[in-house]
This record gives sequence, structure tokens and C-alpha cells, in this order.
Amino acid sequence: MNGNLTRRAWNSGGTDGWTGETGSLAEELHIDRIAPGDREAQISWRTNGKGEGDSRACLLEVNLQAAGREPIVRRFDADEDHKSVTISGLDNGIDYRVHLTRLSGDGSAATVVGPARLFRCGLVPGTIVNYIHPEDRTYEFSGRSTASPSIVKLPDGRLVVSHDVFWMEAGQNLSMVFRSDDDGRTWRFVSYLYPCFWGKLFVHRERLYMLATSTEYGDLLIGCSEDGGDTWGAPTILMKGGTRETGGPHKAPMPVIVHRNRIWTSIDCGAWKAGGHRTGMLSAPEDADLLDAASWTTTPFLPYDPQWPGAISGGSLPNLLEGNAVVAPDGRLAVIPRYQTIGGTPNYGRTIVLYADAERPDAPLVFGKTIDFHGNMSKFTVHYDERSGKYWSLVSRVTGTNAGQRNVLALVRSADMERWEVVRDILNYEHNGWPENDRQVGFQYVDWIVDGDDLLFVSRTALNGAHNFHDANYTTFHRIPSFRD
Repeated sequence: MNGNLTRRAWNSGGTDGWTGETGSLAEELHIDRIAPGDREAQISWRTNGKGEGDSRACLLEVNLQAAGREPIVRRFDADEDHKSVTISGLDNGIDYRVHLTRLSGDGSAATVVGPARLFRCGLVPGTIVNYIHPEDRTYEFSGRSTASPSIVKLPDGRLVVSHDVFWMEAGQNLSMVFRSDDDGRTWRFVSYLYPCFWGKLFVHRERLYMLATSTEYGDLLIGCSEDGGDTWGAPTILMKGGTRETGGPHKAPMPVIVHRNRIWTSIDCGAWKAGGHRTGMLSAPEDADLLDAASWTTTPFLPYDPQWPGAISGGSLPNLLEGNAVVAPDGRLAVIPRYQTIGGTPNYGRTIVLYADAERPDAPLVFGKTIDFHGNMSKFTVHYDERSGKYWSLVSRVTGTNAGQRNVLALVRSADMERWEVVRDILNYEHNGWPENDRQVGFQYVDWIVDGDDLLFVSRTALNGAHNFHDANYTTFHRIPSFRD
């Protein structure tokens, strides 16, 4: 694209630990994962390669932030077999503070005290991949919220999940990578990626890639890991970035597909503050060196046109973003984007299909049609499933007057990519006495894959005291068994 093989360092969380200007992440004792569930919390950490091989003990201390409660203390040998602990018997709905203390060999004195982390226990659907309390400042240089989940299955069967760390107007430049060796039953932290935001994991020819930006509207990057996400090489800059004010590359963890011997994915350009986004496609020959910027081609970016047939009328800032690359029933390459319809008529339930020219990867996109679609107001992932012969998605279904509602996650399908039906709600937190409403709860930005008969997905989940429905505190993993039935 820019013709230059430009690289910048991607620091990852392997044996060398975190390096750079990132505060407490460089500490000798650093808590890298918290998973607070129903009356218990799993806490894991890493030592950044310091103090290895000694026999000093490690004290894990949990302090309840409520009057009249005694601290809970756990002590054990700090060897390689003790990188995590699960503490049970906690109370839901209150905030805990936890830190690690390394003691001298006889346990009489503290030699290192790690930075404190916050968490709150509660009922959580699925399996917790990671959690960040909204007042936890550990990653404040990037944000305080889990966002942009992505999932992939490696050739050896292991599952890898990533999410970035978001907060409005923060740095938005850190992503975290986790892996499961047991089909998603348990998860562990494997690496940090910095600078890395809006990332999509994908596997091509048995290599794991990350396609991301350096920050919100920053440089568009691609990097590769040869060891399942533990360590990453320096990424290539595919497109120079801009700012929130001027606009630049915009994306989300959107599908990366192969069609007519090319890899395709959608990419946007613009910014909310710059008046919205324009839609494009990014592609490369499937046998090319994906870390060579010259391998990649982008289409011109197509602006939204309110005069398109079927487009909404009015709206606060109608535009298209976060598109899905998908092959239509007639073989054409299509883009199905999120459609920002808030404040318009109608304000929900519609999206637009654009088409690309698969034979001319530098040709502009063209308007195709307007279709009815559940969940157009939040990022969604569409895949075609050959076994069922249908297109599938998981969407935030709106059931009331709030067009931005995200507390009902529904499985939808279509035989023709145009007429969509709701199969059933997968997560519904508007009923059954759940105490938080649709302004506080969200199951959103879902990324998913098919695994045999099952559908596996990860959710940006806001629950149990999140800052709001948008600013999630969990990344959760879920399995829908026999989803085609």
C-alpha cells in the first residue's frame, strides 16, 4: 500500500516481560489476569523474569473494601507452579483490592510489593477470559475497559482470544492476548501488544496474525506470532494514521476471508469528530508475504450517501462502519456494515449492502441494496456456514425504545443474506429479575467462529457494576452447542 516495509516494535509479554513507558506493567510482581465470578476470583500474575529459581514465599493478599471486614490472606511458595490462585468464599457486589507481596526466605519481611488491582464478584454468563474494574488504573495509559474481543482457533486446536483496553479520550493503544488449551474451559494470559488497538486475530497458512491499528485512528498495522501468541515480531505499517480530529484508519475485529485467491477484510477511514466514516476493502494475494506492505491493496473509501434507496431519513450522524466481508449467494464480494441510524427514521433495524469487485481490488465499492437487519446499531460479525447453507450472526437485538440497547444477544440467520430471522436469544438480561438495566448491561462487539457442530464466541460484556453498558468490564467466552439445530 505505502510500498515501504516499515516496522515498529511490538512489545509482548513473553519471558522478557513488558518494556517501555507503561508504569506498573513493568513491576516485578504484576497481576496480569483477574476473573471474578460468583463469590470467587481467579488471580494470576507474572514476575517479569526476576527472582526466578529462589525459594522465597509469595503472599497473596485480598482486602475487602467494606467496613468491618478482615483481609483475606493466602501464602505459598513462589515457584513456577504457582502462577495463579482461586479464592472462594467472597461476597458478590462489593469491591475487593488485591496485591502481591514477595517475602524474604523466612517470610519475615516484604521484599517486593506489587501494584494493587480492583475487582468485584458476581454472576457472569459463560467463562471469564479477563476482567478490568472500571476504577482500576493499571492500564490507564490505554484505558479502563475491555473492548474489541477477537477469537481464533490455532491449527493445533488451541483457542486464542484478544481484547484491547479502551476509555474515551484515553491512549487506546494496548491489547492483551489470552489462550485456552482445553476448548475454552480455562484461560491464561500470554502477551501484551503495544501499540495495538481494534485488533483482529486470524490464521493464514498456519501462522497467527494480528491486524490492528496503533491507536484510535492511528497507523494500520499487521504482525505475526510463530508460537501461538506468546511472542510477536515487529509489525508492518500498512497505512499511516491520523487523529480523532482529522480522521484515519478505523476498524474493529471484522472477518478476514479468502475469496478468489485473495485475502479480504473491510477497513474504514474517517472519525466521528471528522464527520463520520467512509467504507473500503483491504486485500492481498493469499500466497503473498502479508508482512510486506507492498502486498496489500485498498479500495477507494466510499462515503455514505443519504440518497441511497432505502436509506433512513434524518439522524444525528448517519454513516457506515465496521463492515463484514462476505461472499453473496451470487458469488459477488459484499460488505455488510454497521449502520449508524440513531435519531433517524427508522432508528433501528436496517443496514446497507455494498459490493466490491473481486477482480479489481483497487476498484471502488458500489451501493447494492438496503435490507432489514436486527442489531445494526452495534458491531456484529457475519459468516457463511457451508454445512447449513446459511449466513449467521450474533446481534444486539432491540426490544424497547432504546435503539442503542445491547443487553439482549440474539442468534440470527439468513438463507439469502437479505432476509434475516431470529433463531433465539442467547443472552437476555432484560427479564428474570436481573437488577441492572439496558443502560448498565451489554453483550456486544461479539466475534465468533464455528467449531464442528458448535459456535464459539467472545463478548465485550458489561455487567456487575460496569461504568455503563458501553464501557465493558469483562471479556467472556461462550459456546452454543449444535447451533445449526
